[in-house]
Amino acid sequence: MRDTTLWQDFRMYVLHSGNVLNKLIAINCAAFILFGAFYVVLLIFGISPAIHDQVDTLFQFPSSLWEFLHKPWSIVTYQFMHSGFMHILFNMIMFLFAGRIFREYLGDKKLLAVYILGGVAGALMFMLGYNTIPFLRNGHGELIGASASIMAILVAVGTLLPRYTVFLIIIGPVRLVYIVLVLVVLDFLSIGFTNTGGSLAHLGGSLFGYVYIITLQKGTDIGAWLNQLLEGIQNIFKRKSVKLHSYNDAPRRNAPVRPGRISQDEVDKILDKIASSGYDSLSQHEKEILFRASKED
Repeated sequence: MRDTTLWQDFRMYVLHSGNVLNKLIAINCAAFILFGAFYVVLLIFGISPAIHDQVDTLFQFPSSLWEFLHKPWSIVTYQFMHSGFMHILFNMIMFLFAGRIFREYLGDKKLLAVYILGGVAGALMFMLGYNTIPFLRNGHGELIGASASIMAILVAVGTLLPRYTVFLIIIGPVRLVYIVLVLVVLDFLSIGFTNTGGSLAHLGGSLFGYVYIITLQKGTDIGAWLNQLLEGIQNIFKRKSVKLHSYNDAPRRNAPVRPGRISQDEVDKILDKIASSGYDSLSQHEKEILFRASKED
């Protein structure tokens, strides 16, 4: 049995995998670890932790429209920020549960679109609430967490598959749609009590998830434009990478390949196949080639 390193496993199942769910979970975890490590480093060197809070605020979504205009990227970055270990743990467990079902029936591209756009809808609902609801109007808040995005995916799955049944400890088999309804009602009842801003964001994400599936069933994918935009950006960087690769490797094209060594062209073709069809589309022979290449210097 061949030994593999943690980095090789990460490359295989996250970086070079077509599984968007794995990638989104990895980004969330990486952001949590990086910001946590930054805070610890500040403490070790005796630097004021207030610097951490200032940096953290740059990525949080504000309730103020004026503040948002000064950091528009926060409408996306807040979706990958978490306030503590239990916060990210609960969110990622829910995401893994709902994301696997969503991905099985609707695929990776739609999963990515609903995650991002559901988070955007949650942020807009959060801002709308803080600027229109009387008891919140004079307040100020910052929004972080993937909860709105995850609620969008969970509600989308419940709307698409209302008869889908899951097994809950103690309770037993329960239809997913009932779980979704309970969570949405709890979020509504939480407005005005604990985590008002978070509850508003959850409701915004839930509403998007529901509308997404209803319009999809009528033949319209309201998230398709985002996928097209991201694919266009990806293709621009891919073309630049191909040009740079061709220029740098031109003198070596005719160089003999050492016996048993995997050529870069073979690896590139396999990675292109993963990008278009996912890791699971590879044959056993292609997986073996990719594994051997990862072991070479």
